[in-house]
Amino acid sequence: MSGTDTSTRRGFPIWAKALLAVSLALNLLVVGVVVGARFDGDGPKGPPGRSTRDARSSFDPALGPFSRSLPDPYREQAIQALRERAGDYRDNRAQLADQLATMLTILRAEEFDEDALRAVMAAQTEVFERRGEIGRDVVVEQIAAMSADERAALAARMEEGFKRAMDRAKPPKR
Repeated sequence: MSGTDTSTRRGFPIWAKALLAVSLALNLLVVGVVVGARFDGDGPKGPPGRSTRDARSSFDPALGPFSRSLPDPYREQAIQALRERAGDYRDNRAQLADQLATMLTILRAEEFDEDALRAVMAAQTEVFERRGEIGRDVVVEQIAAMSADERAALAARMEEGFKRAMDRAKPPKR
C-alpha cells in the first residue's frame, strides 16, 4: 500500500473509518448520558428540591448508570473521588473537542497522514479508558461501603431504570 493510498485492503476509505470511530465515541458518550438519566429513579432532573443544573453537575459518564442511581451520600462521594483522581469530566470533554478538531484537520489535508490520525485516535481512546477505569474503581468502592439493604435498593433502581430504557428503545407496535 502506498503512502498516498487512502483506502484499506478492503477498499473502505481510512477517512471513513476515522469518521466512524469518532462518531461511535461521541455516540457512546451520548448513550451514557441518556442511559444514566434513565437509570435515575427520580428522572433526569434529580430528586425534588434539586435544580436541573445540580442534577447535571452530579452526573459523570465515567460512572455510567451508577452516576445517578447511587443513593446519596454515595453519589456525591463517588463524584468527588472521581474528580480528585481524574479531574472534572468537562475538562476531558474539552480535550476530546481539541482532538476532534485535530482529526478534522488531518482528514481535510491534501496529503493524508495515517500516523497522525492513529495518534489522535489513540489519545482519544486513552482519555476514555483512563477515566472509565477510575470510574469503575470509584463505583466499586462506593458499593462495597453499602449495606446489603442499600445494595438491594440500588439493584432495584437500576433494574427499573433499565426496563424503562428498554421499553423506550422498543420499536412502535404496528
